[in-house]
This record gives sequence, structure tokens and C-alpha cells, in this order.
Amino acid sequence: MILLILTSILKAIIAWFIITYVGTNLIGFIGRGLWEERLDVNKLDLSDNPIKDLAKKEIKRWNNSGDIITGLSFLATIGICYYLYSYWGTLFLIAIIITMASRAPDLYWEVRVLPKQLGIPYPVPKDLIRKAIKEDKNKSLFKTLLGLSSFATFVILFIAFFI
Repeated sequence: MILLILTSILKAIIAWFIITYVGTNLIGFIGRGLWEERLDVNKLDLSDNPIKDLAKKEIKRWNNSGDIITGLSFLATIGICYYLYSYWGTLFLIAIIITMASRAPDLYWEVRVLPKQLGIPYPVPKDLIRKAIKEDKNKSLFKTLLGLSSFATFVILFIAFFI
């Protein structure tokens, strides 16, 4: 019985790292694709610039590639969730959904709110993100619980392996 518990804990730790890595990256691609502001050619001053046509073409290509990456990430998320549900069970699906949901508010803050607070365009340099996180001392109870819910997935995974 103790060997089963220890094996379940070890499997849960490994699965937790994998689900956290996969879930965080998938929601990151989707969130950035949905919340990031698209580049607009009309906002740029390219009136007398000889590369005006090239810039328009590249901006359109940039926006289209972002849409494609977001769509593929969405399909990959659905595929991975279906795989987890079909082959591993409901508890694994719940674990990855909780992991992705716990990342969404921070991602929204990083992509939408922080650039407006700092007055700079996205992407915000990592050193400024770290500085803003250290200065933001008044986290709400909701954000704290969402952050801790990522660790609750470990308990769910342990139960899934133990059953």
C-alpha cells in the first residue's frame, strides 16, 4: 500500500510538471493571440517612405501568422483535452483546465493591462514585468486562489493515479 502511495505521488509530480508546462504554453499562445492588439498600417506614418508597400505587406503577413498560430493553438488545446479525457480520464482533464484557468488572469494582465499602465507597447520587457510584479503588493483574494489552484491540480493528479 505504501509503495502504491509513493508511486502515485511520483507519477503525480511528473504529470503535474508536464500538465503545467503544456497547459501554460497552450493558454499563453491562445491568450496572446486573442488579447494582443493587431498591428495597424494606418497608425504608422509611412507617407514618404520608399518601403511603404513592403511594410504594409509585412504587417499583413505578421497579423495573418498570428491568427494562424492562435487557431492552431486552439485546435491543439482541444486535441490535448480530448486525448486526456479519452485515454487518461476526467480528473486529468480537470487538472489541465484548472491549470489553464489559473494562468489566464496573469496573462491578461501581462498582455493588456501592464502595457497600458507603463505606456509602452506589447511585448513588455521581462525586467519591467518583474519590477511591476514586485511593486504590485495588493493582490486580490481571487488572484491568490487562482494562483494556488495550480497546485491543487497536484492533489487531483494524485487521486487520479491512486484510484
